[in-house]
Amino acid sequence: MDRFDWFPTAIWKFDVPGYSELNERLMEVILAERGRDAAGMSRSAVLGWHSGDQLHQRAEMKAFVEVLEQNIAEVVRSYKLDPAQAEVELASCWAVVNGKLASGVVHCHPNSFLSGVYYVSVPEHGGNIFFQDPRPAANAIACPVTEFTPWTIRQVSYRPRAGGMLIFPGWLYHGVEPNLSDAPRVSLSFNYRLSWLPKS
Repeated sequence: MDRFDWFPTAIWKFDVPGYSELNERLMEVILAERGRDAAGMSRSAVLGWHSGDQLHQRAEMKAFVEVLEQNIAEVVRSYKLDPAQAEVELASCWAVVNGKLASGVVHCHPNSFLSGVYYVSVPEHGGNIFFQDPRPAANAIACPVTEFTPWTIRQVSYRPRAGGMLIFPGWLYHGVEPNLSDAPRVSLSFNYRLSWLPKS
């Protein structure tokens, strides 16, 4: 028997070395921003705080952006993107602070080529991120199984850890489970868009 897995959906996971020092600095930036803009933006966070989406332009975010650019470059190489026709550009970056019972609604990131999240602080029971099967036709019928496999599971839940980064296609629907801890769950999310180069 041969099997062809023709339509895979990749999610890339990175572990950032020396993340403790980086996360301390990021937490300072995020808490200062939350103090400056307590209302934040109303987007995917439910009961949580969502900052403005241009944090990557801050000088104090330079170290994080450098790490992010390295990881994105590795993902782009996997795509075999033609550098003569297009390049990727960091379009937005924002922080989310989920206190107790805060969560994130199921959503995707329209007009984004790649999206992702980096975890600054994740308490025990802080809420997993989950991804939904992007194939609408696969949900037309559910067959009885003894255990789920990559071909039958319709939602995957991932337990994040501080210093971890996930990068995924911007069109992939995802959400965040409620934070059942008393401590906040703090993360940074980002979007990369395709920038088309003029034909010479």
